[in-house]
Amino acid sequence: MDKNNLDEACKKRRKMVDDMLSKTFNSIQYVERASLSNRLTEGLSIAELHTIYAVGLYECNPMKVIAERLNVTLATVTVAIDKLVRKGFMCRIRSEEDRRKVLVKLTTKGRKAYRAHDAFHRNMVDTALAGLSPEEEEAFLLGLEKVKEFFDKEYEHMRASQQKDAKRKAQGAIDTVA
Repeated sequence: MDKNNLDEACKKRRKMVDDMLSKTFNSIQYVERASLSNRLTEGLSIAELHTIYAVGLYECNPMKVIAERLNVTLATVTVAIDKLVRKGFMCRIRSEEDRRKVLVKLTTKGRKAYRAHDAFHRNMVDTALAGLSPEEEEAFLLGLEKVKEFFDKEYEHMRASQQKDAKRKAQGAIDTVA
C-alpha cells in the first residue's frame, strides 16, 4: 500500500472514530433521559439523578463531598440538593460527631431512584461487554480510559481558563473602582 492510500485509510478510520464517539455520546444522553420515564425516577432530571447517585445509596455525606464527586461548585450542589429535598428524594441530618455539620442522605424514595438508575448502568455495562473475551474487554477498557483521559484534560483546561477569566474580571472591577 502506498503512502496516499495509508493516509486515506487513516483519515477514514479517524472519521469513523469521530462519528462513533459523537453518536455514542448522543445515544447515551437520549437513552439515559428516556430511562427517567419510570415511576421511580419520574420528575427527575439527569443532573438530579446523578446528584442522587453521588450521595450514595446508604451514605451520609457533607455537601462538599457531593460537589467534589460531581465536579461542581458547592453553590451548584446546594441548589440541586434543595430541590431534591423538596421533591422528597433526600433529607438533611446533623452529624452525630459534630452537630455543626449538616449531612445529606437519601430517603426511601431517593434509594429507589438510585437503584433504578443503577440497574440502567449495570444493563449498559453488561450489554457493552457481552460476548467479549477477557482480552477484548481489556482493549475496550484501555480505549475508554484514553477517551476519558482526553475529556479529563479538556475539562481541567476549560476550568483553569474559566478561573483565569474570573480573576481577570475581578481584577478589572477592582481597577475600575480604584
